[in-house]
Amino acid sequence: MHNLHQQIRQKNQYKKKSCAILIASIFALTAPQIHAQGLFNKLIEKVQSSTQSSGGLSHADLSASDRKQFEQDRADNNLDKKPVTADKRGVSGIYFSNVPMGGVSLNQSATFAIGKFLVEYDDSTGVATISTRYGFEANDPSKLVPKAKFTRSSTYKDRNLRALQNTTHFLLPEGNPESRMHLLYGQMIHKTDLQGNKVADKLTPTGLKNLLELEPGILYIGETPFAGNKTEADGHNLLLPGMVMPLLIKEGKEEAAKAWTVERIIKQYRAANAAFDSALEDTAATADPNLSLREPSNDLPTKQELDAAKNQWNILIKSQAVGGTQSKRQFKLVYAYPATSFENQNKKQWVNNTYTDTIVTRSRVYVAVFQDQENKYWTNRFYLVEKAPLGVFFGERWSGQYEYALPASALPVAIDKTAALKYQSVVKTK
Repeated sequence: MHNLHQQIRQKNQYKKKSCAILIASIFALTAPQIHAQGLFNKLIEKVQSSTQSSGGLSHADLSASDRKQFEQDRADNNLDKKPVTADKRGVSGIYFSNVPMGGVSLNQSATFAIGKFLVEYDDSTGVATISTRYGFEANDPSKLVPKAKFTRSSTYKDRNLRALQNTTHFLLPEGNPESRMHLLYGQMIHKTDLQGNKVADKLTPTGLKNLLELEPGILYIGETPFAGNKTEADGHNLLLPGMVMPLLIKEGKEEAAKAWTVERIIKQYRAANAAFDSALEDTAATADPNLSLREPSNDLPTKQELDAAKNQWNILIKSQAVGGTQSKRQFKLVYAYPATSFENQNKKQWVNNTYTDTIVTRSRVYVAVFQDQENKYWTNRFYLVEKAPLGVFFGERWSGQYEYALPASALPVAIDKTAALKYQSVVKTK
């Protein structure tokens, strides 16, 4: 992106042409110039005059030539001709941005005024795609603006998709690199004054960060709100003076979009995240009728080892990364057993004046079966890790130092009672 700034600044020094839109105007500056004349100065004054600018720049604030290019994109009907598969939420369709935006070509040699977008959400993949009329060029990289894609990842793809289908809100917070590099709008950055206050400084090209449905036909595509702390409110980064809230709006929803203040957007973002987490938990609580446990290993554990495995599971299941995925449930272990033999982990160490492969730990996979407070059955797997005693380099002995466990498909998954209890009576120790 730094190279792009240099190229366009150099081009501007020679050609002395103003760029068509806000993004290009920012790129064209040879240095941050808050007092620069013309369009950029007008925009800076407009945004800085408001402490909470939720609507951003209107196309009406553009010069006649800039407005013409922006309106040409909004009026172009190429996107209207594209076949679009309807999604269950009704997200897909044609949208218009509430602020002038810029599209950067694939080879970063050109910038285009953008005001109209095609959004397509695929229920089967959980991916939303944002296209411009420049997103379908097949041959010339200077005319192609790559498509932005948004999704929400999870350890288990099937669970993630089911949660997306069942959540009451719609938020895809993970964009591809193209969403951040090739679709840009002007966002305010800040500096700290002599009193320690953050004040609006200048607009800067900023990529898309989220795809959040505020209501049907209105999408927020801007910055992620930061969590609050003891001294700052939730979403404090969006509450700074002059912050721009970029929206994509379907035709007929313009007036409704004006009611979405910064505070409402922050609240909606938090609600959408919480709704997805709840849907993901509920999805995991539905037992897969085809889920079965791994068979026990023929390499039986000692009683000491099995007790250690149970103890380590009780620690693991309360960790945020594992048990925290089911925040509304408390789990009690029913039984556990090893599903594999031990495997050694080696490390080169200085032994007898030479670097030698030595055994530092060994581990094997354990299966745990447990119940929640409603007596539903769950399962997960983890590695029980045993450390080699100090001074033992080649595994001559093990002293039972079962100090920790590592996740292996560790997230709790609901399982049918019959399948859950299949190996309870056959698990034995040496």
